[in-house]
Amino acid sequence: MKNVTINRAGQALSPYWRRAEPFLRHRYLTLASRLALGGVFIFAGVAKLPYTDTLIWEINQYNMLPHQLATAYGYVLPPLEIALGIFLVVGLFLRVGATISGLVVLSFAIAKIQALTRGLDIDICPCFGPAVPLLTAYSLAIDFALLAMAVQIFFHRGDFLALSPWFSQKAAELDEPEEE
Repeated sequence: MKNVTINRAGQALSPYWRRAEPFLRHRYLTLASRLALGGVFIFAGVAKLPYTDTLIWEINQYNMLPHQLATAYGYVLPPLEIALGIFLVVGLFLRVGATISGLVVLSFAIAKIQALTRGLDIDICPCFGPAVPLLTAYSLAIDFALLAMAVQIFFHRGDFLALSPWFSQKAAELDEPEEE
């Protein structure tokens, strides 16, 4: 019988995953992913915040959402990006933050792919507001890198230099009954 590696969930791992798993679960990679993804989200949110009307107009150019939904998305997106970025950088609610940031980045990628496929005249991506004019095709490559970081953070479940364990420990201490 072949040498089969079993993960913590009792599932057999392929030889490729066996070689990649230590690297993908490395705490420094997760920390770098958290800081990079969180930093990009904070920068993007801060850069778009003063230009909400322009952002709403640019979202409407993609012709994907009804005007009211595009307006709501434009108002919610910058503060959401800032909050997600802060949570990722400080290490709070990592799985939730990675999930939501991954979904946000996926929505960006889908919008750009459909715009490029339909031949819409959207050359500059509104990703970072007017701070960084970025070609849509290049920003799509950045989206895939950010999505990979979100997936890595989600699956690692690491808490290296994160505040989550500290809050979990404090909550557990508060739940413990006092001894008499």
